[in-house]
Amino acid sequence: MVEIFLLTALGAIGAFAFKIVKGNKLKKKVHSLAVQSDNVVAQIDGFRASSACAIVNGIDLSGFLYVDQESRRFCIVSTNLSYKLFEPKDILDVSIVENNPTITETKITDQISRALSGGVGSLIGSLTGNKTNSVTVNTLHVVMHVNDLEHHTVMINCLPVKTQRNSPEYQNAINIANSWLDALNALLPSA
Repeated sequence: MVEIFLLTALGAIGAFAFKIVKGNKLKKKVHSLAVQSDNVVAQIDGFRASSACAIVNGIDLSGFLYVDQESRRFCIVSTNLSYKLFEPKDILDVSIVENNPTITETKITDQISRALSGGVGSLIGSLTGNKTNSVTVNTLHVVMHVNDLEHHTVMINCLPVKTQRNSPEYQNAINIANSWLDALNALLPSA
């Protein structure tokens, strides 16, 4: 009985140690790709990144998003270090997605129609969204749909671990998500 317990305990410790080593290797790989990606973006004429983050495909890293607020363009650098520049007109919509339902969504057509029909007050009102009532939050992403076949859906993972809605981790994640939503909405053409 003691041997089984020891084997089980050693197996759990070994699995935990393997996870830490694997996690550290992944962090080093992501950091290395980020540095290389930064170098690629630094070489793009007329583009000065003011914000940057990793983007995901589900839980897998798919590249990096760079935003140039001055020129109002953004760039996606893939993990193979190829890149593509986008103009504001390429953004179809931007939203915050928590546990998959949409919390806050902004579509360029919605902004224009609200601004034309109700002025600034209705435009500001349109930016308030519906929130879900779940206590545990599994995922929190900023999702941008782009008019591009290769990069149609751009997802920024703001919450790497499951957490409670009233936790400091969630508050930090929602602040990050709102910052990215604001940064991407600032790129959209004015109504």
